[in-house]
Amino acid sequence: MDFDSSDEESPVDVEELRTTNLSLPEIFHLEYYHAEECAAAIRGEKVPYCLGHLVARLCVLRGIRYHAGFATEFRDLSDHPEFSRALNARSIMSNDIPNMTSPEEFPYCIWHPDVATEETYRELARGYPQMRYHVGRACAVAGYLDLYRELDLLPDVSIAEEARDNQKNGETIFNKIMSQPVKSVNPDQPRRVAGLNGDTAVRSLLDIKQRFTEPMKMLGQFWESTLDENHYFNITEDCAIDEYDSETPDESAVAPLLYSPLPTDLPPSNKDILILVAAYNGDIDIYARLRRPKMISSECECIIRGIYHSTMFAKWWSLQPGLSHQHREIRQAIHARFIMSNDLSRIKTTLTRKIYHI
Repeated sequence: MDFDSSDEESPVDVEELRTTNLSLPEIFHLEYYHAEECAAAIRGEKVPYCLGHLVARLCVLRGIRYHAGFATEFRDLSDHPEFSRALNARSIMSNDIPNMTSPEEFPYCIWHPDVATEETYRELARGYPQMRYHVGRACAVAGYLDLYRELDLLPDVSIAEEARDNQKNGETIFNKIMSQPVKSVNPDQPRRVAGLNGDTAVRSLLDIKQRFTEPMKMLGQFWESTLDENHYFNITEDCAIDEYDSETPDESAVAPLLYSPLPTDLPPSNKDILILVAAYNGDIDIYARLRRPKMISSECECIIRGIYHSTMFAKWWSLQPGLSHQHREIRQAIHARFIMSNDLSRIKTTLTRKIYHI
């Protein structure tokens, strides 16, 4: 049976498929969107019968995180380890420590939408030492000061930002970290940093939801157009999907930073506008500090403008590793800026694309 519903001439007969006994791997090939089934998955009521679309799988992941006992049959799917991670995270938050052996089974976020008891996190850190920093982050969310002290962690900026976000009872952990002269990121390969840089998906941000909608079909392919790529960190692996869109948070606190020197520790805010302005102006120092691992919307266009107006920004970009394999427009802008600066060193006879604006 052909399970690909993208062929308009032979669409999936879902009612017929419901009478068949398909295996889990088979339903992951069924591309059929049903809004009521997606909503039921979010509420932890029912798994959609067709999981070929990403949006349907995200709804299941969201349902697992919020509803203990939902979709437990999805554990140990080798091609989709994200379901095992979601189930393990839900178990931990329900004070039941699962048996985890493979690195792909270990969840990252174990504090949203719920937090476990302090003793559960203590046992988790004892049984799985590689999750000590995850537990430390959970301590910042829940305010478990005693356990945080027991963990004896390096002063990690993500834990500090999480503690700052927890205005109710995270102040002590926040102050303990901020009192250290040197802070770090990435506990697996610690890297020293100067201060808080707004790079943490704190718990309050995880409550900002986006409503699921039907995938669009373009050029014969389905496009998950409704999934907001600005959920850069996606530490819950469900893209914050829900049955509603949250209101846009107030970002007025970031405005003064547009005309002031950046503080060592950025205040709680969305720094995207700062990234775009720095790129637009060709400000290497601010842009290099603030940019995210993945480009945000309109960032490439701002970078191109900055390169055209700043030779030093163009030079800096020309030295970035991996540039030759991505962002053709940025490479073209670099070539143009060098030509306008009377430097033809980058122009080769093998140049395959024309540079129009020089």
